[in-house]
Amino acid sequence: MEDKVEQEIVEDTKKIEPKKKKSPMSYVRKVLDYVLIIFIAVIAVAEVVGLATKSSNYDVPNIFGYQFLVVETDSMAEDEFGNEVYPVGVGLICQKVDVDTIEVGDDITFYWSSINSTITHRVYEIETDDNGEVESFLCHGINANAELYNASQFQDVSVDLVLGKIVAKSYALGNFITAMQTPYVVILLIIIPAGFITVSSVIDMINVKKMSEEELEEKYGEGKGKKDKPQVDPNDPLAGMSEEEKEELKKQMIEEILDSEKGEKDEKK
Repeated sequence: MEDKVEQEIVEDTKKIEPKKKKSPMSYVRKVLDYVLIIFIAVIAVAEVVGLATKSSNYDVPNIFGYQFLVVETDSMAEDEFGNEVYPVGVGLICQKVDVDTIEVGDDITFYWSSINSTITHRVYEIETDDNGEVESFLCHGINANAELYNASQFQDVSVDLVLGKIVAKSYALGNFITAMQTPYVVILLIIIPAGFITVSSVIDMINVKKMSEEELEEKYGEGKGKKDKPQVDPNDPLAGMSEEEKEELKKQMIEEILDSEKGEKDEKK
């Protein structure tokens, strides 16, 4: 008897059909979409921040405390032992730091008015005032074989001209910065990813049009994200009941049926 009542309750409730599995390519496209959107956003933010900070940083973009430069001369190409340091074309990462943290032997980038440009040279001496606060840095190129090398030509750099300290170098970065200085490359870096995202969106729209109403409801309707949740007929009196309530109702129905059968037997007697 209990099984019969339980079966009646189960039959009154309709289950959602299992969801169709998405193809691996759809997941790949979604991941690429997100990656490209992030890439475009990073490029756009870097360009905007760079343009906004150039005027107050000696025409060098300052992106959240970091500046990205390309070596254009050989004054720091190699040290006195012939070891490669910053050859022409390599990219440098210059970090804004407190001037008090700069030490002798550090390589710093600074603005030099005589050439109206920035220079990256090594610190050989630090000059302080009577209170011990840093006033300037005595800098010089390290490559004795440089084309314009002059052993006695030191730069006395006041602290207000210092852009920061070199913290990293990379040939790949140098190539990337050089490419980014070409307007056509920047445009392509935005157009190509944007084109891919557009095509991907068109494909999604075509797929949506091909979907049935049931598939659309399953993917975009109110039940989205509620995995394996039973879909109940709104006309079903049991639709709003929890599992506990249904279990209680089942027990009551069993008791009523048993009482009814017992009453019929008593009448026959």
